[in-house]
Amino acid sequence: MTRASILALAVVHSTVGCAKPPEPPHAPPVLATAAALTPRNEDAPSTTQRPPENAAPLMQTEVTRAPAPSPPPECRPADWSAHSLAPLLKRGKATSSSWADRTGAAQLLFDSECTDSPTGPTRRSTNPVVVDGVEIRLVGVTPAGASGRGWIGNQCAFELRLADGSGRPVRLGAGEVAAFTTLNAAVRSGSALWLGIGFNGYTKEFPGGGNRVVAVDLCDGRVAWKSNDAMSNGGLLLVGDYLISPYGFTSERRYVFVLDAHSGHVVQKLPVVENLCPSKSWAPNWHPGERCDAPGQVVGAATAPRIEGGLFVVDTNTGSSTFEIVAAPGAGF
Repeated sequence: MTRASILALAVVHSTVGCAKPPEPPHAPPVLATAAALTPRNEDAPSTTQRPPENAAPLMQTEVTRAPAPSPPPECRPADWSAHSLAPLLKRGKATSSSWADRTGAAQLLFDSECTDSPTGPTRRSTNPVVVDGVEIRLVGVTPAGASGRGWIGNQCAFELRLADGSGRPVRLGAGEVAAFTTLNAAVRSGSALWLGIGFNGYTKEFPGGGNRVVAVDLCDGRVAWKSNDAMSNGGLLLVGDYLISPYGFTSERRYVFVLDAHSGHVVQKLPVVENLCPSKSWAPNWHPGERCDAPGQVVGAATAPRIEGGLFVVDTNTGSSTFEIVAAPGAGF
């Protein structure tokens, strides 16, 4: 073999040894994690974001759940059984520190719609209204002609219910609400409600009656009892088992009626005789030497029943009549 042949063979062998093998077909790219793309070099700084050592914990968001449905409100019928009660009041000024001050209830409702007026009734009251947790709705208005003083008025009917939806509604119609009368006081304890229902005038002008107390049970949905007429037009005060109801008008005899709140039985009927003048409410308008009630006067207004300074107090026209509280009030409702 010649030297030229040997050289040619060497060149061919070198070319074949340096050739690249054929590339395989292209595969679809594979997504890699950041960790897989990072060289495994212990000394190289990490590019992964790390929270600071004292970082605050992440806020955990609580899953919002729909509130469980509330059970329907419940009520308990009141105790309307007669109680044996001792006399609560006697005339006097001896105070007792064991009695906290409290104010009686007096709310004149639907007056323009239900009572008599020289110009006749009008519709201007909000209907219904809520008083002491009781919804009171005017549900009936019937023309009643003229009262004894010649003024035009209506015969009204009402529906009462607990504002929280418990209990049963009570309807008061002509048997409880006489023509030309409306609600003038409301006091409540639990499901028991007492209402003053009356007119503003002389008794003889309203032969259909009025100025009475009506007690209702808002759980059972019934009238529990009704008082006689001419027993309430000055507000109501509940004291334990006792309901105190003053009554009076310009030239009519005035009294404080102390009732068994459970049954309506009359425990006391006390004349209202002024022994303080002026009253606390009238004092800013009064000047020394001005008129007070005549000594022993038993006619005129009797309003705003309350416990004040350890005494039971009811106001007259410009003064007050005070009574000592001489019995425990009882458990009440």
